[in-house]
Amino acid sequence: MSTAIALQDMGTSQNGEKGTIRHRTISKSHTKSSISSEDDLWIDTPHDTECSKLPLDTRPLAPTAVYWISPHGLLTKKITVLDLTKDMSVSYSGMTNEYKEEVKKTLKDHSFSPAITCHRNNWLGLKYNVTDDQDNNIAHWSHHWTSVGEAILTFADNSPHSSHPISLRNKRWGLRTESFVLDSVPYFWEMDSLWHSKNMTLYRVVGSEEHHKKTEVAKYAQKWWGSFVTGGTLVVDEKALDGVVACLSLVVVLKKKRQRAAERHNGAE
Repeated sequence: MSTAIALQDMGTSQNGEKGTIRHRTISKSHTKSSISSEDDLWIDTPHDTECSKLPLDTRPLAPTAVYWISPHGLLTKKITVLDLTKDMSVSYSGMTNEYKEEVKKTLKDHSFSPAITCHRNNWLGLKYNVTDDQDNNIAHWSHHWTSVGEAILTFADNSPHSSHPISLRNKRWGLRTESFVLDSVPYFWEMDSLWHSKNMTLYRVVGSEEHHKKTEVAKYAQKWWGSFVTGGTLVVDEKALDGVVACLSLVVVLKKKRQRAAERHNGAE
């Protein structure tokens, strides 16, 4: 039996819609007063409220691995992930400008073979084979043609990265909180800003149902290349989550980010 990981938006539509893409065209003559209160609420809540309101564990993130997601777009044939961990000369104390400069210096001073490569199997970019640094197949990634669809990472039997199948489905277009479950533990990616996804955090949900809280297990940061190019620095606490799962879940989230940008662009035409 193979193993699958699927990612989805955690939130549900406030008006009960499921899996429906909402394209709203607003002419330049429209003013803020012409937008209904319902639309205001929808626009102003790209995060899943239930996840955002979880109390945060005060322990700081202590990453044990540093990865570089090579910049890529919708038509990129190979998405590569580099492992910079052993070559970084400074410890992580936050995703500061100084730390980002150290990542940049490390990339310049060293030659790396990709730790993970996602090979696009068709021109639409909806199916990928994933290989490791020895060119062994470690996963298969199947993606939906819209940002609201299900994305599935299927691992081989006896994979060290995931031990059981997981199936989740997106529920609403517009939310940018992407979630998955591994070994019965929920995780979710969330933007650090309400409006921009240049910086994101991966949280793990811990505690009993009555006392759920979130703890940071990874952080991602990229510079602004525009809406259709993604890639940057990922730090992961691999004591809390397998590094391959963290990297591949992020690559899926970044693809959904680019899909949302394309959907917004098409909806405005």
